[in-house]
Amino acid sequence: MIRHFAFLATAALVCTSCKNSEVDSAESLVGAKTLASADMLSRETLYIRRGMTDWCCHYLSYELRPDDTLIVEHTISEDDGLTVTKDSETIKMASEIATKVRWLMRRVRPTELEGQGIEENAVRPIGCERQGPHDFGEVSVAFMHQDHAVNVQNAKFAVFELPYASSCETRVAKEAREVTCSPEM
Repeated sequence: MIRHFAFLATAALVCTSCKNSEVDSAESLVGAKTLASADMLSRETLYIRRGMTDWCCHYLSYELRPDDTLIVEHTISEDDGLTVTKDSETIKMASEIATKVRWLMRRVRPTELEGQGIEENAVRPIGCERQGPHDFGEVSVAFMHQDHAVNVQNAKFAVFELPYASSCETRVAKEAREVTCSPEM
């Protein structure tokens, strides 16, 4: 089953990467003053997770590593709080496709990766404020730079959280939804 997900994930990333990727700093969807360079993006790990709610159990995660390896994972959170991996697939992506995906996702990347937390400091589209403790995003995107870090705890990271349309439907949120949740994804 995960092979099907992995194939679809790769196809989705390929289709998404076909979108116009000629973006300048004025097109940041999170208010970043400058967008990351292709070189900086190539050294980061990108995590995309779908299925965030406070009561749901199924998650589909994509991890795009600096070596262009894509890991697709289906996990379930059990009632006892444990997370169980149902299936996982690792795919080596074509470098040009991985680069295009990173280039597209930079629109939701903050200028600095500092170590923001998921709930308190997650970055949202411009004009989209959290509407309370249960206002989870439909998709989260984490950017992690581990260039000289000895371990993950020392890495620099930031998290983007896309709110559900029922929580925020501004023009910028709609654009962010096209970047992170497009039908091709």
